[in-house]
Amino acid sequence: HVPPSIVEDGSWNKMAQKQSVFAALPPITCGALSTATLMYPVDLVRALKMSAAASGQAGSTMDLLRAFHAQHGMKGFATQGVIPEMLRATYMRVLKFFLFPITHKAMYGKPETQGSGVSKAIAAGVASLPEGFTIQPLEVAKIALQLDKTNHYKNNMNLVIKDIMQNRGWTGLFIGYFGIQYRQTSWTAAYFASLKFFSDQTKTVIPNDYQMLQNLCGGFAAGMFGAVFNTPGDVVRSSQQKMILAEPPVRHPFSVGLCVSGVTSFLDMGKNIYAQKGIGGLYMGFGFKALHLGGSGALLAMLIPAFKKAFGVN
Repeated sequence: HVPPSIVEDGSWNKMAQKQSVFAALPPITCGALSTATLMYPVDLVRALKMSAAASGQAGSTMDLLRAFHAQHGMKGFATQGVIPEMLRATYMRVLKFFLFPITHKAMYGKPETQGSGVSKAIAAGVASLPEGFTIQPLEVAKIALQLDKTNHYKNNMNLVIKDIMQNRGWTGLFIGYFGIQYRQTSWTAAYFASLKFFSDQTKTVIPNDYQMLQNLCGGFAAGMFGAVFNTPGDVVRSSQQKMILAEPPVRHPFSVGLCVSGVTSFLDMGKNIYAQKGIGGLYMGFGFKALHLGGSGALLAMLIPAFKKAFGVN
């Protein structure tokens, strides 16, 4: 039954206010899972392109695809590392879209819809901190599976984590963490800060009758914009992880020095890539990266509002 106050008011605003913040979780989850499933093949090619930066051997996209096919077969394009990728991608997108409006409200006392580009960027950056930290073990598992040339781990995420824990300790699960956090923070901040701007631009060329298309195009532009900022960090991070995982395992107890060495190792890898390949080396795989993040941003901007409408969430 509709509460009398809402009937008398003639508005659904009070109902929206009564909805719990957790009401947004089901539609956000559906949108995130759908996006992760549709974008996984693109993400795989992106990972192959960027990981080649570690040795300075870019190689053509077709060469990388042929090598991957020889190692894993045709089904590998759809299954290699797919479980950790589905978990990671779905979880991180749910977390960022759920925490961002809550964080903005907590920091500035008003909803993100009333915020500026700067306030959205700062709130989104803060909201991405738990995301980067908690997805880190899955990131290590994903790249280990995608770069498993001998099929040592049998496409099993648990075997990767078990092997790292036995031979490197729990700190081994956080190899390349600084790069992961930079990647998540930079893209999330740029995406949410620019989404309204790009969405408004699409409304000038796309009729209002095609609102889903407006959301799709605006999200794609915001996603690509974010890729400009986070691609260098992701190239360096994936190269750093590939190099370390290829070395004989060493157990490192947690310490401040270990955290500092993770940052310096990240910076040193970036310097090496720049010295070998120039600025282009830091943007290796940018085309696929932009396609992946642009496509992800587009699908999220279109699907989450659609699922919210289907679930009756305001």
